[in-house]
Amino acid sequence: MEKVLINNKEYNYITNYKNDERLRNDLHILTRKIWGFDFEKWYKSGYWGDNCLLYSLSDGHKIVSHITVTVIDFIVLGKKKKFLQLGTVTTDEEYRKQGLNKFLLEKVLHEWKDKCDLIYLFANDSVLNYYPLFGFVPVNEYIATKKIESTKNAYNVRKLDINNQFDHELLYKKAKNAIPLFNISMVDNAGQIMLYCNYFDKFSFKEKLYYIESLDTIIVAEYIGSDLILYDILSTQEVEIEAIINAMSTEQTQNVVMYFMPKNNKDYEIKLLKEEDTTLFVMGNEKKSFEEEKLIFPILSHT
Repeated sequence: MEKVLINNKEYNYITNYKNDERLRNDLHILTRKIWGFDFEKWYKSGYWGDNCLLYSLSDGHKIVSHITVTVIDFIVLGKKKKFLQLGTVTTDEEYRKQGLNKFLLEKVLHEWKDKCDLIYLFANDSVLNYYPLFGFVPVNEYIATKKIESTKNAYNVRKLDINNQFDHELLYKKAKNAIPLFNISMVDNAGQIMLYCNYFDKFSFKEKLYYIESLDTIIVAEYIGSDLILYDILSTQEVEIEAIINAMSTEQTQNVVMYFMPKNNKDYEIKLLKEEDTTLFVMGNEKKSFEEEKLIFPILSHT
């Protein structure tokens, strides 16, 4: 903990305190107030890894500004990269416009900009003019879609029950050892996937987990009308995307929409991802790749 003076007021600058119960609970008060969630269940599960770091300012015992830094290894177009994602970037409403988050962001950038290949974040529309002040630029993401004909499904697909110990362990094993199947694939970050699939109630994917036994593969997906929405594929062996689509399609399925970019996407229609109130900002040497290669970060890698 370090005393710092910002705008003529003293604050405590604190980092990497996830194992301090009091400070962690102080952070939860802020995250529940702003977003309606906290990370306590995830912490107690043991899946909060050392790659997820906390940077905060407190006024006494009250945490008033915060950034979560997640160091993630990706395979990008066949090459391993170390990316840094900024998440839960916020300042308590009573302390805004005092330069608190600016202080934290500058601290993070100074510490990490020369230690990773890319720094990025997902921002809402209210701060689109803020991040360019620090060198971030907006970048488009792209999805792959395809019209399909309904076929008889010869695969045995079952829905996972994350409350079942066998299924819980199966998910962790596949997430931990999943091989890269996309143009951008997150590697060795099972804790992040477990957060979304079991311990993150607000945006949980626990009802969207399927297991294809003959392919020994877990699929994160949902059905919306005639659309099959694929979010992620967790497999420890090479598996064809077309086999996944055939296995997951039902008699009602007419379209598949993939929130990842397959390595071989020549048979798909590539569309600009349009999301309300969300813009990807990046800095670093990988910026051009997103536009030239039509890339997208897998949904379960978001923080």
